[in-house]
Amino acid sequence: MAEKGVRTQLETVARQMYIDGHSLTAIETALEVSRQTLSAWKASTRRPNKDTDEWDQARARKAVFGLRLEALLDRELTFAEGRQPGAIGGASLDNLTKLGSLVVRFREVEGRKGKIDLPAEEKASVKKEGLTDQKAAEIRQKILGVEG
Repeated sequence: MAEKGVRTQLETVARQMYIDGHSLTAIETALEVSRQTLSAWKASTRRPNKDTDEWDQARARKAVFGLRLEALLDRELTFAEGRQPGAIGGASLDNLTKLGSLVVRFREVEGRKGKIDLPAEEKASVKKEGLTDQKAAEIRQKILGVEG
């Protein structure tokens, strides 16, 4: 059994683990906290007029956030692909790169496939030549797994 001062810390860690997609059983094992205690912590965040507790709501928000990031990247890549070569400024390219990195990082953290590991020569080519329509379509396919 954990000491009283540790309870608050464990509850916070348990909540974050749950939001990150871990099951209560996995949390129970990792933190050595009983299932009853975890269920009580989770249930204590439920409001009378709500169907779900705060743990489930936070987990759902995180999932939606990832989908929104992917949709935003898709929209921005579609816009970039519709532009004339050379019409996209450096700041826009930088923003696309950062957004793509966020999507990839989010997928990695969530344990999904999606890590993009371009060969060194291809990375150098992208830096040197800039983002062409063909390269944007290739990146979109690699990141989102869809043809553009």
